[in-house]
Amino acid sequence: MMRTPEEIEQRLAEIEAEREEIAGQDFNAEMRQATINGGDLEAIEARQADAERREKRLTIEAEALADILPDARREAAQPQIDAIRQQEHERQEKTRKAAEKARKAAAALTAAMEEFTGTCNAEDLRVQMGQLAREIDANLEPVRDMSHRDLASALEGVRAQLGPWIAVATPRGGMRHGDPATTDLGTAP
Repeated sequence: MMRTPEEIEQRLAEIEAEREEIAGQDFNAEMRQATINGGDLEAIEARQADAERREKRLTIEAEALADILPDARREAAQPQIDAIRQQEHERQEKTRKAAEKARKAAAALTAAMEEFTGTCNAEDLRVQMGQLAREIDANLEPVRDMSHRDLASALEGVRAQLGPWIAVATPRGGMRHGDPATTDLGTAP
């Protein structure tokens, strides 16, 4: 029967205490004293043999418990692992949808910027106004610049975020951001 990690750790602590108690017994000193005082050497030898058997059994039990402790920890953590896997699945689906939305937004931004770029070029109007000014020999108000400060500011904000966003979207970037697909829970401590 599999024990809980706490039960195994408690038993390992008890074994360690018992082994320290056994190691603290000085049977040779007891035998020397019994020889001097005329004590029962056979009883001391029997206690020593019993202590050695207990020490061996405790050592084997400790080794066996240490062997099953990782499995007990994994089994005890399985509900948490399952919950994380479920969250991972849900998050992957949300991430897929968000990535598609972001990809479409990037395509829309590209199209909008191409349209803006195509419409903001006023060089032909400047040339025409200049020719007209020369023809009528008059100073005409020049064709104004088509730049757009609010758009420039918004694009600067996007540009500042692009590097980190691209890093998150790549496999190595995902690892840095705790992407569950790059975390091997089977080898977690």
